[in-house]
Amino acid sequence: MKFAQSSPAKFCKFIGLQSASLVEGVSTGVCSFASFGSLFILDGWLKLAGFVGFFILAYLIAWLMDVLKGEA
Repeated sequence: MKFAQSSPAKFCKFIGLQSASLVEGVSTGVCSFASFGSLFILDGWLKLAGFVGFFILAYLIAWLMDVLKGEA
């Protein structure tokens, strides 16, 4: 009777952890494509600034999601 042992709190925690992982994955992917795309779209110093900016943004979002999940 696995169902009898589970509780709504455990289920909500599971959904929350999976949602945080989904947000982390999607935002990291979007920021990765944006940083790579900035190398082709922007010119001059904006090219480097866009690449580094999106790279740092992806790292910060991943770190924040780890903090929210309790892994950091």
